Amino acid sequence: MQKIIQKMKKIGFSEKEISVYFSILRQQRVRISQVVKDTKIKRSSVYYAIDKLTGKELITQVIQEDKKYYIPENIKEAFSNLVVEQKNIVSDILPDLKNIIGDNSIQPKIKIYRHKIGMKRLLGNILNCQKKTVRYYISDFNVERLVGEKFLDKFIEKRIEIGIRAKSLRSFKYKPRREKKGLHSEQLREVRFLSDKADIKPYMAIFDNKVIVISSVKEKLGFIIESKDFAEAQKTIFDLLWNNL
Repeated sequence: MQKIIQKMKKIGFSEKEISVYFSILRQQRVRISQVVKDTKIKRSSVYYAIDKLTGKELITQVIQEDKKYYIPENIKEAFSNLVVEQKNIVSDILPDLKNIIGDNSIQPKIKIYRHKIGMKRLLGNILNCQKKTVRYYISDFNVERLVGEKFLDKFIEKRIEIGIRAKSLRSFKYKPRREKKGLHSEQLREVRFLSDKADIKPYMAIFDNKVIVISSVKEKLGFIIESKDFAEAQKTIFDLLWNNL
């Protein structure tokens, strides 16, 4: 019985409505005074609950010999109609709710990650890249120190397996061991080098409508920004640098 009560509460019934409804179900044909006695709920509250149940078309009022009685409607039909009505209400209010924030508006999202486990999860977002191209800024071995070379080796193998191509703008001092195993083209990577004057310290990855930033080993902090406008602006800046190198 408790499970039924909890489930009915989830679809909008109050405790008093449930008690009154159960009383009418049990007795099948009942007067207000009988419901008050059965539920031990105040008469005014019983009237209120009956009004709500009648509005939901779960019970009906009948008059016999000038006396008012309440009887339950067919349970299956009544609850089916209730579900349909709730769906219709939701459909009606959705356009108004969308108008509050604007139909085409997309709210930017920022999620922060910390420490080694967090950095690994942060980088894992790149493997879900839909457009199969990711742009990187890399200035040093900061990410290797945060997540470990073995993790990065496996991460890059997975990137290649998925078919995600990388465009890497980097400093001359960044030449990791793993890249000595084969050509950049074999690892689906293009590389161009920034001058020392254009050294960009945080590791950055730009893909789809997302931008990942990972700070220094000392801070152990990374975050991902999900914003179409911001990502497109970062891609434009990256491509301007890329095309001039």
